Amino acid sequence: MSSQISANPTSSSGSDDAVVLHSKRGHARIITLNRVKKLNSLNTEMVNLITPDLLKYAKEPENNVIILTTNSPKALCAGGDVAECANQIVKGNPGYGADFFDKEYNLDYIISTLPKPYISLMDGITFGGGVGLSVHAPFRVATEKTKLAMPEMDIGFFPDVGTTFFLPRLDNKFGYYTALTGTILSGLDAYFSGFATHYIKSEKIPQVIIRLANLQPPEIDDVSKVSLVSGNTQYFKQVNDILNEFSEKKLPADYRFSLTEDELELNNKAFSQKNINDVLDFFKQHSDSSPFAKKTLEKLLQKPRTSLAIGFELMNRGLENSIKEQFTLEMVAATNIQKLPPKENDFAKGVIHKLVDKIKDPFFPEWNDPSIVTAKYVSDILTRTDETSKLLPKPPYIKEWFGVDYKDYPLNFGLPRNKEVAAYIAGNDGSNRTYLPTPSEVFKHFKSATGNKLGVDLKIKQILDLHGETAKYDNKYVSWKE
Repeated sequence: MSSQISANPTSSSGSDDAVVLHSKRGHARIITLNRVKKLNSLNTEMVNLITPDLLKYAKEPENNVIILTTNSPKALCAGGDVAECANQIVKGNPGYGADFFDKEYNLDYIISTLPKPYISLMDGITFGGGVGLSVHAPFRVATEKTKLAMPEMDIGFFPDVGTTFFLPRLDNKFGYYTALTGTILSGLDAYFSGFATHYIKSEKIPQVIIRLANLQPPEIDDVSKVSLVSGNTQYFKQVNDILNEFSEKKLPADYRFSLTEDELELNNKAFSQKNINDVLDFFKQHSDSSPFAKKTLEKLLQKPRTSLAIGFELMNRGLENSIKEQFTLEMVAATNIQKLPPKENDFAKGVIHKLVDKIKDPFFPEWNDPSIVTAKYVSDILTRTDETSKLLPKPPYIKEWFGVDYKDYPLNFGLPRNKEVAAYIAGNDGSNRTYLPTPSEVFKHFKSATGNKLGVDLKIKQILDLHGETAKYDNKYVSWKE
């Protein structure tokens, strides 16, 4: 059973063959992606159908939650439908792609700042544009059917849709690894690494939707004053309780995260290098002693150097920028790529090769020579010019829809992250504790704080194995090491 229950709502808008369906069910507003034959690949029509209703739902006092789901048994969203962008580049019309990305990125920014709980049900393939519709939400549900990836390297682009803000905030540079190699994650790995906040069996999704729809909205005098960062989190805690109730209670006995602690440590060091060439050199230096380094290097060398360099630099900047600043920077980069001449444009060549002509060989011999990828090349792609601005609506390209901006996501309903464990160990978590905890106290604290969330013991073990230090304190108390 898939999440198609959303297509049988109390009321709906749009015909059954519309690419996006809007429905009301109790106190929930449900957005159902319905471009089933294309695995819900996101195009301008879909974006235009989602955006205005999403803004309307945010202001409705009788609405409690917004749910993104699918009528496809295979996919939430297989990515952005960028084939026409490449065709228009070849025709000398860079404005087409600039317009598409402007609309898509603004939709993703709206999701990142919505004042009400938004739940993405990633029940199936969730690639590229589908990741953008999901990861900026406070609630991201993975299932055993989830396949999550950022495959932009394979079409000569960069990890976009705001993910260059999200990805560098994942622990141990795992976001860099996922995006630059294009690795496909299972639902459990998506959950364990932080792409998803909850892991629920696919067969339970219809029940989840019913429960969320029946959730009574909290009493709020003026819904217009509700904000994601205002401190009024009652909405969100109630939704989290429901999702936790339906989440799996135990990991499969044979579950192991896709990277070992040793591999994560090496990955962290590799992607902490200054630029992409240094990253490649690091993996090369370790390829004789580490099968992981060798395999990762082989994957990276198959990608266009232009995409690797731009994606790497964007993620580095994304770690410093606010989310609005980063969406704007991605908008500049995407627009400047549309302007590149077709013969020098890895994006146009990659899309036409893979998505238009559907050539499936894993190697692409016509990528630009790596020698063109200088610091200036990357800087030029990330720099706004008058020509860039002419292709886009009047700046700011990313509109401030709800007056919200931030440098880290204000809510985390997923597994604990490095930064949270580090803060607890140091007593910088608001507890004002002046002594170091024991490892068992760290486990106990986060089990309690998360409601004994699925996999929390394994996650804390991974974090302490990589960053916990007890030797200095008679192997009793734990301190933090980077």
